[in-house]
Amino acid sequence: MTPVNVTAISYLNTLPFLFGLKQSEVAKHVRLSLAPPARCAELMENGATDIALTPIAAIPQLKTGAIIADYCIGAIAPVRTVVLLSDTSLENIRTIYLDRHSRTSVMLARVLAGQFWHIKPAFKPLTPSSFPIKQDEGCVMIGDKVFSHERQFLYRYDLAEAWIRFTGKPFVFAAWVAVKPQRPAFLRLFNDALEYGIAHIADAVVAEAPAFDATLAVEYLTHNIHYRFDEEKRRGMNLFLTLCARLGMTNEGNDEQ
Repeated sequence: MTPVNVTAISYLNTLPFLFGLKQSEVAKHVRLSLAPPARCAELMENGATDIALTPIAAIPQLKTGAIIADYCIGAIAPVRTVVLLSDTSLENIRTIYLDRHSRTSVMLARVLAGQFWHIKPAFKPLTPSSFPIKQDEGCVMIGDKVFSHERQFLYRYDLAEAWIRFTGKPFVFAAWVAVKPQRPAFLRLFNDALEYGIAHIADAVVAEAPAFDATLAVEYLTHNIHYRFDEEKRRGMNLFLTLCARLGMTNEGNDEQ
């Protein structure tokens, strides 16, 4: 059997999935690689991988593709690692720098700003030259780097928490998507592997991130990330995609308008 190319997101929140995939029988059938969220989306759009943990904002852009697993990267409370950081309050922010590693987080920030926070900042890409962030600016930061940067700012707005407060729905950042049909037997093995990883988070941290603070990692993975892709998360995902389409945010390029 030709190995199935599987691409996962290269962040701490994916460790349980990695652990499960490596420990399971499905490991014999996959070729596993890691990439930032935006790169996962590009690989899917280019047909360069078969299955990827795909940012949900990229799913409507795929010519073919279907969500294939019962697990995702989701939140039903503060997510901790997708935040707007600033030294001023929301109403005084004039410019927001956007972390281009995830178009989903970029689009979520724009939806929140326009639909719920009712602010109209300028949006610019976050680059090394964006720092230091000025008094009337903010930056959307995602991933593991939030842990080391969040204390540098006076204000911290958790984007998942804001979404949940305004909509009453959970938020889904990424889901497992296949660009072409896979054998049912393989999909069962794949899903079982993900389930195993979620059930063994502490072991996953030790195996996959031995240099990371284990207490912090386990706390984050068990309290901030919610992995089950249930019907309520699907509703939240569909609402988000509907709002994005309504606002004309159908691709990453639109985020800089």
